Amino acid sequence: MLKWLRLFRAVNLPTVPGDVFVGAAAVVAGAAARDCAGLRPVWWAAGASVLIYMFGLVQNDIMGAKTDKNRPIPDGEISLDAAYAAAAACLAGAAACAYAGGLFCGGWWRVASLLVVSITLYNRFKAWWMMGVCRALNVYAGAAAVGGTNLCADMLAVLWWLYISLVTLYSEGEEADPAKKRRVGFLVGATVYLQLSALIALNLVHRWSAPMRTLLVAGALMLAALRAAKMLMPKVSAS
Repeated sequence: MLKWLRLFRAVNLPTVPGDVFVGAAAVVAGAAARDCAGLRPVWWAAGASVLIYMFGLVQNDIMGAKTDKNRPIPDGEISLDAAYAAAAACLAGAAACAYAGGLFCGGWWRVASLLVVSITLYNRFKAWWMMGVCRALNVYAGAAAVGGTNLCADMLAVLWWLYISLVTLYSEGEEADPAKKRRVGFLVGATVYLQLSALIALNLVHRWSAPMRTLLVAGALMLAALRAAKMLMPKVSAS
């Protein structure tokens, strides 16, 4: 099990749903929604984003199988055949989440398709700014799950792009520097605090409506999950 947890960087997975919650909150706040019935697609979109993120991690390690070190695939812990099967299963799971949440009826599938393409391009070319594009698209995935984007979602997506891009740029060479790798892991984990800050700000501005409070609680649960993962899985790389 440890080898698969390492492959999927399980410690970092709680940082993914918060992007979706923030994008959804930006749109819900602008629409002045009063009940939580319309949030059902958001939970499925969050699950789909986690699975797409996991697909990207497996694809990254497949492409780096001959050059990376201290990873399950180059170390021989997981075969390439098993990795390809896992990547396909992640995409299939994301599609299943989208079907269950009715996400193929709106613009979510376009954003998700762009996200998969962007992840693949990042894994192929390793452009630091492309990782920021991936996480910004994750914000848009949340917005698309509740009907579309707006100026607030656009601004938050740009902020996400900037933060994640700079973290990715800083992370270059981390494999040869354990201390730097720990710092990068901390900065990636800090994404949850950025998400919570955005959700709190949106709640303050839009008077704590029921769906906004629900999204904030969901973001707080992701922080709790991140802290628990770091305590329970100290041997799993966070970067």
